[in-house]
Amino acid sequence: MQMMLESYFNLHYYGYGKEEYISDSDGYDTEPEVEKKKEPEEEVVNREFPFDDDIIYINLKGPRVRTGWDNLPMEILIRIFSSIRPSDRNSAALTCHRWFEALRHPMFLDETCFHFECIELCDNKSPIQIFLDSFRHFTNIKLTRVQFSGQTEFWDYFGVHIREITFDNCALTKPKLSSILGCLPNLERLNIVDCDELFKSWHPVIFQNISPICRRLKHVGLRKISTFNEDHLNYLVAMAPRISSLEISKCLKDVDANQRVKILSHILRILKLNKHQMRSVNFSYTMYDDLFLKQFAEIENMSLSDISLSFFVRTPIKDPGIIDVLKKHTNLVHLDLTSFLNLSDFALIEIANSMPLLRTLKLNGCWLLTDFGISAINKLRKLRVLDLSDCDHVTDNGFLTAIVDRDRANMQELYLSMLPGLTENVILKICLTLTKLTVLDFCGSDCINDTSIQFVFCYLKLVRILRLNGCVKITDAGLTGVDLQRPAIEIWDEQQTFSIDMLHGLQELQISGCFKVTDLSLKRSFKLIELREINLSHCVHITDEGIDAMARNCPSLEVVDLSDCTNLTDESVEALSKYLIRLRALKLVRLPLLTTDTVYSLRANCKRLRNISLRGCNQLPRNAINMLGRMKCLRNPPNSDLFVQM
Repeated sequence: MQMMLESYFNLHYYGYGKEEYISDSDGYDTEPEVEKKKEPEEEVVNREFPFDDDIIYINLKGPRVRTGWDNLPMEILIRIFSSIRPSDRNSAALTCHRWFEALRHPMFLDETCFHFECIELCDNKSPIQIFLDSFRHFTNIKLTRVQFSGQTEFWDYFGVHIREITFDNCALTKPKLSSILGCLPNLERLNIVDCDELFKSWHPVIFQNISPICRRLKHVGLRKISTFNEDHLNYLVAMAPRISSLEISKCLKDVDANQRVKILSHILRILKLNKHQMRSVNFSYTMYDDLFLKQFAEIENMSLSDISLSFFVRTPIKDPGIIDVLKKHTNLVHLDLTSFLNLSDFALIEIANSMPLLRTLKLNGCWLLTDFGISAINKLRKLRVLDLSDCDHVTDNGFLTAIVDRDRANMQELYLSMLPGLTENVILKICLTLTKLTVLDFCGSDCINDTSIQFVFCYLKLVRILRLNGCVKITDAGLTGVDLQRPAIEIWDEQQTFSIDMLHGLQELQISGCFKVTDLSLKRSFKLIELREINLSHCVHITDEGIDAMARNCPSLEVVDLSDCTNLTDESVEALSKYLIRLRALKLVRLPLLTTDTVYSLRANCKRLRNISLRGCNQLPRNAINMLGRMKCLRNPPNSDLFVQM
């Protein structure tokens, strides 16, 4: 009997060769094969296997080959893993050994940051004890409020693999810092955040004969620190002979004027000494004056590609220093001028005229900008990220001239929050021209209503992050497309509406303060399997029924904020804890109906919960603190402010 093509394929696909197939006929006489005329093969319709005819090759005489998902080529696995989020990647790696091996690819290890928070770094205590028995390594380590007690083998064991390390508010001393850095020969990025005590106890030393500790160190970052001086900077820079990136952000706030001038002058000297290799500087939210900017612009032969500046003091009306900086560095790719309060239209025109390579432009809080300056953005053809949030004087005319009137096929992120000058008309033009947007932020904008949000659902199918906090005009009709006063598309007698669940790849949704949203939207349209984070705070009409539907239909949720949704009870928390197995952050601030059952549900079902906030839930019992404190997965168990009514 002659086999059909599908049968041959299935035998080969599941590892059965021809030898096993004819094994039952060993006892029978066989006749010599007679050459027969080949009959035409019938076309097989609706095949179940996912291959085309022109690529199928069936070798029944070949050896048995084991096939299946656990035997995919490593190149294909890496390609698949590179297109999904780290949390999905970690879950997929638990499938089998081969998928776990793919997770250990250097590209994925570099994207993973392992965060130690509120622990004691000791070999005999968890989690360090567990890590010392691990066969995996991590290239990015962050330490937050960590206590260092005695010697540990952790740095000797993992130090050679670490390329980036961050110390955030740690009880650190200079000898301990030097000891740790001495074990990190391949370190490339060093960040020290909110560690004033470190520099207060750091006594000056002789720097002349310091040999580089981290020969590959390229980035040195200091954030939220006001106690460092010139000697501290000398020591850190001396460890990095290849430094190309310097960050001094949110610093020098509590320093007197004379000391601040000395430190800023020393920073300029450091930049001059390393000008040939310096590529990035970040002075955001650090106190400096216009003279500093002029001296910064006078540094010759320094070609930066990344600059971040903020400015709070008064700028000279004539010839401000920022103009000199912009004229000097024309090869910028990333420019962040967030909260540069005195940035003028002429400075923005200079940016547009002299920086053809610019891809990221952030102007959040530059309230002096008008349509005259915004229109010049039209010349930036390679722009991918634009932030015009809180630029009060921007209107439709300036924005349309800057963005919509030019082909923006590469535009990916657009931030337009708190812009009272934009109207509904600009939304449709954005949706028709910027079709590849993945991040869209309209928080607090009056231009977003039920009709305009329908255009987003219709045209911007690639949106992954959608932020609509404070858009109070949005109702259930806009999110579901049901009972709209005016259809999004109306051609003759045909009307078409859209729903938020058409954004199949949506990963973050912020609709805090949209108080007209009710359970109807949650039950009908919140079927988003890729959704990771949602903010429903201040949506006062949402009840347990809607939260239960959302928890069932959005299984990938990891971060949930339901603060001030006063109608929610213990049933909502039970549904979240039961159906959201990935839940790691939960904010339930000022929910007066929550009782002890909430604590029981969290303890019974939430095995991955890392952060929880229950402030203002005054019906919870006093022993809730101790009950939640027994959850080993929590990083920051609630304290006594749990019961404070806000």
